[in-house]
Amino acid sequence: MVDRNYLEQVFSAFLEIEDKELRERSEKAMAMAMEQGGWNEANLAGAPVTLSWKGCDVSWIEHVTDVTQMCILEFDQMKKYYLRHGIPFDRDVVVAGALLHDIGKLTEFVPDGKGGAVHSENFQLMRHPLSGALIAGKAGLPDNVVHLIATHSFEGERSYQTLESDFVRTVDIFVFNCSVKGLEKY
Repeated sequence: MVDRNYLEQVFSAFLEIEDKELRERSEKAMAMAMEQGGWNEANLAGAPVTLSWKGCDVSWIEHVTDVTQMCILEFDQMKKYYLRHGIPFDRDVVVAGALLHDIGKLTEFVPDGKGGAVHSENFQLMRHPLSGALIAGKAGLPDNVVHLIATHSFEGERSYQTLESDFVRTVDIFVFNCSVKGLEKY
């Protein structure tokens, strides 16, 4: 199993999750995804955020970090409005969901043994939102986090969205479009 200290070094935002059980289960889910996909401390830096865009230089670690940091910053900035209007918005779910939204990519893409990655054998059968949600469920994460992972990509366009899942999904799409695609659609 991947060392929790390693995960907390790479993703210090795990320490932002106040609920100890949620933090531990979140770390367990990430470790499970790494192991299932063949990723470890030595090769995780080579995990891609996508293989669909040639020349993409954004790593999975960078993308997850950017999404998580932006979610934390935006949540904390807007907290005064949630409190003022009595909106039930769970920061721990946002942070855990942001950290884990793309864990399924660790099974969708696998190390190629040369410092890069290739598509896994089952990537066409199970895109990363589904594989990530299954891993999160096996790790014992609550349904609201599993839901967030399952609906964070286009799979969620016709799905019910919680406030937390819609928030992380919106930030993820913006960060992905900006960093990977260079906002080419604008």
